Amino acid sequence: MRIICRGFVAASLTFLVLGLPAVAQTDEFMKECLVTASQKMCECISSKIPADQRANAIVGLRKSNASVSVSGNLLDPKTLNQNEMQGLNAVVAAQAYCM
Repeated sequence: MRIICRGFVAASLTFLVLGLPAVAQTDEFMKECLVTASQKMCECISSKIPADQRANAIVGLRKSNASVSVSGNLLDPKTLNQNEMQGLNAVVAAQAYCM
């Protein structure tokens, strides 16, 4: 019985540790998204962003938000690397779906 309990505890802890990065990324995505969109819209967009693009989407949104807050102008796509551009493209595609 103890072996089963220990196995369950170990499996639960592994799940929690492996799950934390996704939760942290969701929080970071929401933080950046809420700068320009509503809670409901950001939740929808977040649910549509592929996991492999989430980190890129966060960095792209962060750069976009910084550009608008500093200069009041839209982000110049030439300032983005390929990953950031792919992340922002994922956000735009998700946003179009959520409208």
